[in-house]
Amino acid sequence: MRASLAALLCAVLPALALAQSPGLVSIEGGPGARHPGKASHHHTKNALTKAERAGALTLRARSIEIEGRWAEGLDLGLAVCDVVTPENISAAMEALEAAITRSPAATLALGSQGAAEVLYIDVKYDTRPGTKGECGNAAKTVGIVFRPFHLRVSLARAGDNVLPLPRPPMATVFDQVPAPLRVLNPRFGVSHDKAFGSAVSAGIDTNLRALGAAPKEVGASARANPLDAHLQRVQSTRAGYFRNDAGLTYRLQRHGSALQEVRLRVSDSQSREPLAGGEQSHAAGELGLGLTWKPAHGLRVALDTGWRGSRDDVSDAAGAMSRTESRRWAGRALLDAQAPPGAGFARAALWHEGASVDAASHFARVAAQLGYAREFNLGDGPTWGLELLAGAGRLSSRTPEVDRFFAGNAAGQFLYDGAGSPSMLQLPRGPLLRSVGQGQGSLAAQRGGNRYWHFNANLALPIRAWSEPLIPDESTGLDDPETGKPVRIKALLRKQVDVSGPSMLAATLATQGISDAEATRQAADSFAEIQPAVHYLVDSASLYAVRPLLLLDVAGLSDSASASSARWVAVGAGVGLSIVTARIEAGYMHTVSGPRLAGGRGAAFMRIVFQNLF
Repeated sequence: MRASLAALLCAVLPALALAQSPGLVSIEGGPGARHPGKASHHHTKNALTKAERAGALTLRARSIEIEGRWAEGLDLGLAVCDVVTPENISAAMEALEAAITRSPAATLALGSQGAAEVLYIDVKYDTRPGTKGECGNAAKTVGIVFRPFHLRVSLARAGDNVLPLPRPPMATVFDQVPAPLRVLNPRFGVSHDKAFGSAVSAGIDTNLRALGAAPKEVGASARANPLDAHLQRVQSTRAGYFRNDAGLTYRLQRHGSALQEVRLRVSDSQSREPLAGGEQSHAAGELGLGLTWKPAHGLRVALDTGWRGSRDDVSDAAGAMSRTESRRWAGRALLDAQAPPGAGFARAALWHEGASVDAASHFARVAAQLGYAREFNLGDGPTWGLELLAGAGRLSSRTPEVDRFFAGNAAGQFLYDGAGSPSMLQLPRGPLLRSVGQGQGSLAAQRGGNRYWHFNANLALPIRAWSEPLIPDESTGLDDPETGKPVRIKALLRKQVDVSGPSMLAATLATQGISDAEATRQAADSFAEIQPAVHYLVDSASLYAVRPLLLLDVAGLSDSASASSARWVAVGAGVGLSIVTARIEAGYMHTVSGPRLAGGRGAAFMRIVFQNLF
């Protein structure tokens, strides 16, 4: 095992007792490392009874089922009518683990992303007598069901852990996924905005360097410097509004160093969107350069700059048309941090643009945003959720009307969109005010402002009856050798990632000639990257949770030239659905203070995105 890991795997494989001897519980703390422990047996509804265990060596498997996707025909080395033993059940679990996590195709999907994974394989037994004379003696048969659960947490893009919605936790045999899905990594979504309307979206993200790679070369292609292609279309059901984004990004990646990536991107975008009672048609091309720096665990800094040319056609409420062509240098600094690790996520960004309009006048714009999201417990129940967002911006006096600031709902999600997504590279449109449709909040005569600020808060309220923990805190059937007390599942998993995993990795490194002190340091450094994420999955993550939402927006917009200004306060409620590490939210906001805008004082909003489909 290498001391520096681009993606570190934490796999958890508990097996149920089958024979008279103690059951086998095996925990894996990294690729290729195994740490078996002994237990008396598991007192669960899935375990065999004492009498059944006494005769387990004569029980035969009348059926074998895997509750995973694309798992049909997978060879586990265990066949129908084979005698069931702890050894062949353990071997079957290892074969299933390898098919899910160690295949070349899985390496392709994860090797360049930086992710921690938890794989949990449950084994269920149907001990009822057979009914069709299976295996010569139906009374001495057992049905076996393997239930693998496979969860992924991004280490490079912490926001991905919250939104969008990942595939269900049931594991996938990646090499058997249909090739188009495996290669293109499709994304689908549904959203609603009062001005933009209801919309559907579809997109793909793929590594072009890995297309056509032979199976044995796929892992190397994943680790090689990727050439990523991105395509996305958002189509509204109203007035022909849409957004198109296409781009290529070449990534020069450096594993094990503070400077993790240097990237070169080229992109093209077109859109038709509502703006202050009228509409805006936009077309732009960009050539950009960026880098990602990781000074410490849980902290990443992305710096991007680029040259952009754009054309904007704007029509006002009366139908008058105008066109603006601009050339600009744009820059963005983005900081992502886990604060505290595993429980909270903070993001800060600063944008700056210097531009010329129609090869004549010049203008500049600057904006900043700061956001924080955290899940926390008040007692032993499901978690509360808190999100805070604040931002401000200003621009120079010669800025054309189309580039001025307008309040309204945002097309993207600042806290949760990927750092390289189009919505994150673009300077914000103005203050976030969800009670107003996109781009509809303006000053007198539908004029945008040259300064803005906003503060937004979401509070998710837990309801125990509407949630289920991802990992129940049940007894493992193990006894602590020091205290003699039963060991519970959560405590065992925490110990594996905090103690056993680093110890096994240090021992492996020591066999490669590294000194004990250096091996211990490198092992601790490698596991420090995944420990917060796994702690969250073990202690706080919900398999599902439905939570009411309380919402608050406060926003201000001003124009120094006309000495006009406006401030709005909006409150609302909604509902959030959390599925493992994902969150879907919908709600309604109502303006309780501030100037009345066209379209009324309230608006509904919603966004659901399906990605990581396998």
